[in-house]
Amino acid sequence: MDKLFASNNKIYIIDFFNIFSDFREIKYKKFNINFHNIKQTNKKEDTFDFFKLFFTKYIQYSNIPSSSVFIFIMKRLYEYEYILLEVLKIYKNFNIQFVIIKTKYNDELLDKNKDDFLCQYLFISFIQQVVSCQLISNDKYRDRLMYLNNYKNMEIILYNYNLKSNIISKIMKSYEIDQSIINDMILKYKHYQRCSIPKNRLHLIIK
Repeated sequence: MDKLFASNNKIYIIDFFNIFSDFREIKYKKFNINFHNIKQTNKKEDTFDFFKLFFTKYIQYSNIPSSSVFIFIMKRLYEYEYILLEVLKIYKNFNIQFVIIKTKYNDELLDKNKDDFLCQYLFISFIQQVVSCQLISNDKYRDRLMYLNNYKNMEIILYNYNLKSNIISKIMKSYEIDQSIINDMILKYKHYQRCSIPKNRLHLIIK
């Protein structure tokens, strides 16, 4: 397993923008607001609300141990990382890894799906090494066969909170994509182990 994520605890890979988008949609639906009309606003407030929910009701409802490793995979957004750094400080007692994809692809399909790809890629890489891992995502990855074989490398930024030093660590890493993992991503798709709350049940835990 990648030493960046080495752990004896169970690993949960979170397709962040998939789950976050579901959360915002249901949150605003309760107020009869079309989320798609306001999704570029209130991002900071919504992010804090999401993580407050995730590390309380979401993991409780899904029977996820709080001692797990939580790897949140996401695209890089302008002026968003400072919000994530605040989240790390607030929830520093959880083992949180924010993996932000730095690479910008000229191909629209690759750029659009790069976070989906990395979620699946890391999940299978852990499973290959018999690591206990589950995926938190409601995405069906229906167009996955259109992009899986087209990624060759990927630059990421990893943030986590180091309790020993009491500081936020920032690590840059370049991944050369392993074809054996890609092959397993294609063959083992039906065996992806998920631990997600479907969007149509999120209202049960959102006030």
